[in-house]
Amino acid sequence: MQHSRNRDLDGVRGLAILLVVAAHSGLPVRWGGLSGVTLFFVLSGYLITSLLVREWDRWGSISLWRFWGRRAVRLLPALLLLLALTPLLLWATGDGRLSSYPVAALSSLFYVGNWVRINGTDLGVLNHLWSLSVEEQFYVVWPLVFIAVMTWLRPRAVTIALSLAALATFYSVWTRGSAIRLDISTETNAFALLLGVSLAFGLAAMRARGWEPPAANPVVPFVVLIAVSAFPGYGLDIDHPLFRPLGAVHALIGVWLVYAAVSGHSRVVASRVMVFFGTISYALYLWHQTFINSQLLGEHTMPRNLVLIAAAILISWLSWVLVERPAMRLRGPLHLDQPSARQQAFAAARHESDPATTG
Repeated sequence: MQHSRNRDLDGVRGLAILLVVAAHSGLPVRWGGLSGVTLFFVLSGYLITSLLVREWDRWGSISLWRFWGRRAVRLLPALLLLLALTPLLLWATGDGRLSSYPVAALSSLFYVGNWVRINGTDLGVLNHLWSLSVEEQFYVVWPLVFIAVMTWLRPRAVTIALSLAALATFYSVWTRGSAIRLDISTETNAFALLLGVSLAFGLAAMRARGWEPPAANPVVPFVVLIAVSAFPGYGLDIDHPLFRPLGAVHALIGVWLVYAAVSGHSRVVASRVMVFFGTISYALYLWHQTFINSQLLGEHTMPRNLVLIAAAILISWLSWVLVERPAMRLRGPLHLDQPSARQQAFAAARHESDPATTG
């Protein structure tokens, strides 16, 4: 069974960003924004929890500062680049939103943009960063909950995760409120992250028992998710009440796809094109909607949007090569991949008590 980062998971990430970009460009993928972001959430919940489980099993605890440090090194450089260059874009295009940009930038930098928007402040060309706020809020809270579960309730970890995911899904589908709160609040999107958490706990429990999950072909859920994302829309009045129920459907397909990518392999999902877009997906998410929501190239048409997306792809690749990948090399000098003193002591004690090493 595959673990951690692999080409199929990169392909899943690539599909998520392509669905989002296609929907924002005006291509006939009506639900691509919803399905793509939901898939990102499922994948994040799975990957982060898998990493935490492996750290716990190896070292007996979680180094929170190292965990959060790794997240910062991975995510902040590309975001800071965007936040530094966007004012130049607004100034060059004579965009009046430049005056309110500091609020938008600070809200995005501190990952509270979704709540700032819910409270009535438009973030202009940074409106789309609400999903990063949801993820980062999850990255802050979930490791703390994870430690509590692993310390006192590990035998029930799968049951707890599934129960939380079920409750969060029920809440997301049935709660009522303003359209913007339903769309971008943390609690209405938590279900997708928790479904990814449940998958990670489930697979970890199977591995602990020596069970090998049956392999699945990722291309099947890959095609299914594209198909459901391309269902026609009938206008916001009709479509919006479907957002939360369809989000739950997309999340379940996302769980299927992530499981298949972990347990199986597809040359389509793991193709060079999909892996390329998976690799630059973070920067592309940052830049493509900033360009589309700007006043670059005048009226918002599909040809104009596609040109700007092409420019965003180029900038995203440069961001990966010149900013993100070099920044990740800082993990070594910052000792972010090294165990803490407490973890080293745990490993030493376990080594001394292991009959195979002391006998």
